Amino acid sequence: MTARHVVNGARAYATQVLLAIGAVVAVSLPSSAFAQTATVCGPEVKAEVAKALSAYDNLPDESKAGIEEELYAKYQYCIQDAQWAPSSFHAAARECGAFVSNLGSIFYEEMPCVGYDPQRRLFAAPVKIKQTFGFGGTPFPGSREHVLHCVADQAGVLQPVARGSVHLSNAIAGQFPTWQFAVIALANQNLYTVLPLDQTTQRARSILSWAFPPTSCNYTPIWGNAVNYRIRLDQ
Repeated sequence: MTARHVVNGARAYATQVLLAIGAVVAVSLPSSAFAQTATVCGPEVKAEVAKALSAYDNLPDESKAGIEEELYAKYQYCIQDAQWAPSSFHAAARECGAFVSNLGSIFYEEMPCVGYDPQRRLFAAPVKIKQTFGFGGTPFPGSREHVLHCVADQAGVLQPVARGSVHLSNAIAGQFPTWQFAVIALANQNLYTVLPLDQTTQRARSILSWAFPPTSCNYTPIWGNAVNYRIRLDQ
């Protein structure tokens, strides 16, 4: 079997996982009457962020990290949206056996569920896109939804194990939300936290962050959220 076949098979399996997770979310959501209808930072603010980040795409990672840190500090006030997060979002996470932490604005996107395939070492994170705007020009430059996955070590300290992202942009005219995007990420760091496959249960945290890649397992996104859940290391 070629490496290409392995990758295609893993993606197909991850798609099945995402469909199953999405079904759980769909049946668990209460009435949309409690949905957030206003935001501290409108689409013009997110357009500024997307434009600023796209201008530095070709810089080395070290240089980009410094710029992202400056931009995060500049727009951190947008986290105030977290106080208006609807109870339905927390309820959706509970239906997935998770609880929400490190909460930023979820006016534009949210991630109530994450699943893990221990045999393929793949995390599957469905990202619900809730607005037609706020993601950058279509089709480019657009922007990215980043997800960092962490698993607790033997001392109970969360360690980063996988990172991934998906590109998206503003919707074209005539299309309306919501949409389900997905971030599929392979665990390739600190593998001692997810190996061996001995049927044990581990504590995990996954952090969704629009535009800014999470820098640690305690990162609080400006736009996005973290969910805390348990994974089982079955063979």
